[in-house]
Amino acid sequence: MITMEMINSMWLAIAPQKGSTIARRADPLHPLDIFIGYDENGCMQLMLLTDEEPKLPESSQQVIVRGNQRTDGQYAVCFSLVNTSLREIFVSLCWDIMESTYGVPNKKSGTVSAIKRFGMWQVLLAKGSESKMSDLVVRGLIGELSVLKNFGMPRYGKSHAVTGWIGPLHADRDFEYEDTWFEVKAASLSRESIIISSFDQLDIDRPGNLIVCRLEKTSEADPNALTLNTLVKAIEEDLSEDEYALSTLHVRLTLSGYDETDERTDDSFVVNSFEVYHVEDDFPRIRRSQLHLAIGSGEYALNISALQPWRTE
Repeated sequence: MITMEMINSMWLAIAPQKGSTIARRADPLHPLDIFIGYDENGCMQLMLLTDEEPKLPESSQQVIVRGNQRTDGQYAVCFSLVNTSLREIFVSLCWDIMESTYGVPNKKSGTVSAIKRFGMWQVLLAKGSESKMSDLVVRGLIGELSVLKNFGMPRYGKSHAVTGWIGPLHADRDFEYEDTWFEVKAASLSRESIIISSFDQLDIDRPGNLIVCRLEKTSEADPNALTLNTLVKAIEEDLSEDEYALSTLHVRLTLSGYDETDERTDDSFVVNSFEVYHVEDDFPRIRRSQLHLAIGSGEYALNISALQPWRTE
């Protein structure tokens, strides 16, 4: 399949022409008619041809969304990047839309999926390149990436492990695989409870695992210290011979809000331990089937010490 680097190279090979739209098909093997190029204003553009007029998302200050019927009867859905500082994110967006729609059953459902996928990126694009990472986000990413490196990759293989990291795609759980799932919570050693951020997070019949990653801030001199940036680079090195897995990793990181230039990504942490709790029928959790229909959403805390009967090695 096509990689992010390949898509980026295609754009670099196209010369924009002021006043004219110029584009080339991204991948002849893709089930959807997706083209990349530049619009009449010289803006980077992703264009999707459809047989039926789709419902379009709203434009923003970063990306203009347009739809028009062509002389051949098809509809052209165009996403044009206005804010050039978001070029790298836009390339990631385009690759992700293509990657997520390779297996669609037909063009109609594929078009709906592609537009829905774009909607997932809109919030990130609206934040722009100047948004800062919070300490909470940094800790959470260190926890998830540590589980990816120490649990996922040894067990499922590098590429499959990265593909299973679906938390950044707004999924209920952080990792999903054929035989199990993982939900990761980063917590300090003194933390006595963890927050389950939605009723749906642990509301699943299939057995899985809740992993508490115990980590603390430390000094650069600590021999066991790591930063978010060094952890990302270590995983990139592990994936260096698999461009598809690297592209997947970079998209997931982008959707997570990762920015390697943010000063917080160089904060030093030490990962002390992983506490794994097996989630099965009798695990203490809130199930939607137990709630009144009037209750729409919410979060709750779990006392970690009370979870010891479900702890595994």
